[in-house]
Amino acid sequence: MNIVKDFLLQLALVATLIFTFQTFFAEKLEKERENRNFIHALLLALAIVLCMSFPASVTSGIRLDIRIVPLLLGTLYGGWRTGLFLTATIILYRLYLGVDLGFYTTVITLIVSMPAILMCQKSFLHASKRRRINLALLLSIFYCFVGAASGSFIRGISTKFLLFNVIYMVITVAAVWSFISLNETIKEILLKNQRLQTAAKDAEISFLRSQIKPHFLYNSLNSIASLCIDDPKKAEALILDLSQYMKSSFNFKQMDTLTTIENELKLVKAYVNIEKARFGARLEVAYDVDLHLDMWIPPLVLQPLVENAIKHGLMTTLRGGTVSISVKNETGSVVRFAVEDNGSGMSATTLGEIWHADGKKQGTGIGLWNINQRIKLLYGQGICIESIEGSGTKVFFDIPVRPLVPIGG
Repeated sequence: MNIVKDFLLQLALVATLIFTFQTFFAEKLEKERENRNFIHALLLALAIVLCMSFPASVTSGIRLDIRIVPLLLGTLYGGWRTGLFLTATIILYRLYLGVDLGFYTTVITLIVSMPAILMCQKSFLHASKRRRINLALLLSIFYCFVGAASGSFIRGISTKFLLFNVIYMVITVAAVWSFISLNETIKEILLKNQRLQTAAKDAEISFLRSQIKPHFLYNSLNSIASLCIDDPKKAEALILDLSQYMKSSFNFKQMDTLTTIENELKLVKAYVNIEKARFGARLEVAYDVDLHLDMWIPPLVLQPLVENAIKHGLMTTLRGGTVSISVKNETGSVVRFAVEDNGSGMSATTLGEIWHADGKKQGTGIGLWNINQRIKLLYGQGICIESIEGSGTKVFFDIPVRPLVPIGG
């Protein structure tokens, strides 16, 4: 019964460490692959040390443990670096425990079996779930067979020794099957959850985009309509400019793709031209854009901010003012987008309440709330607002540099 308890203790220790990693670290560190692999290898090394520290003592000279479980999991899922690190952990800790016949058995077993495990690692990663389980079982049987053969060579063959190794092989194979199966199931659940989250995020972003395009059209056409009586020719020219932009902007085949800074600025300038024709000298626009920024950005992120600055910042005052549009590389890996006006600004109370009820209570329409939601969904951090009542408002956000690459092929 003590042997059963020892093996159950080892299984519990391995399970706790492995599934702690899957639950708390695997998904959170998906993008930080180096940190993820390091933590994974460290926890598996700890599992190996604990298994070797609490072995099942069969006789005074024979102690068995299931170190093969974390060793296989680490090597097959983590790659050769993790495999070599875990191998070194086993040898060094076994050396710390003492140089005896068991130490030599361990070294020989690892020298013979690890090359086979490493050779199968790539095939394992590209295999289906069933084939992964079968491959892991074959490798565990091979490891146990090598261990039994090396032990027989060093200690000599006896019926009791062979019987213990058969029992050990059964326990090891059962443990490997359980852990690989559970690990694959957890990976499937996490992947399914990730896909559902991505689908939900894409659906929300698409919904937000479907809001902002009609919103832009509605306000642009209203501005053009106000010119139809006073200056029909100018209104006609602006309609033609707007239609040319919409011809390329409403590309439904790429509804959910990113766009370039150049294309985004075309939209901004089309809108600014419409508003300048309407408000004349009261509206000035300044551009400070790094022309060498070749990167992908979400579409329709600047125009709503410019619209908000003009309508709610500048045109609420008789004097009007200037909107400054800045797109600059801040740190090499991050580009800052900023829209600033010297208009009426906002009070501290208005600034604190601007996110409530999607901003409509403050008269800002869906622009600020919409952009904030989209940026937060895509990059984890929304927009920032700095405003002083009577002096103006600055809205800015950062986007990681994503170099231009061909889309769809």
